Amino acid sequence: MSRASATPSFDGRRLRALRKARGLSVGDLSTASGISPRHIWRLESGGRSDLRAATLIRLALALRTSTDYLLGLTDDPGGGDESAGHQPKGQGWKEMS
Repeated sequence: MSRASATPSFDGRRLRALRKARGLSVGDLSTASGISPRHIWRLESGGRSDLRAATLIRLALALRTSTDYLLGLTDDPGGGDESAGHQPKGQGWKEMS
């Protein structure tokens, strides 16, 4: 059964599992994405499920994955190749806020 037809739904547990698999602390992910540690914690704990597109993109870039993975549309986190993406350092992300 293809998951492509599934309704997108952000699940913070998936975010937390991938962050840990990448060896990142909440602080590391915050620095890489430009998203506050508190907001990341709230997303991971299920305290926030409403997610702006810009936030989703920042998280995906920082975790070297796709937005589809974070939304549960694919089970492949990808991102093993550093050259396939980059890790934002917070600079230049203000315009997306």
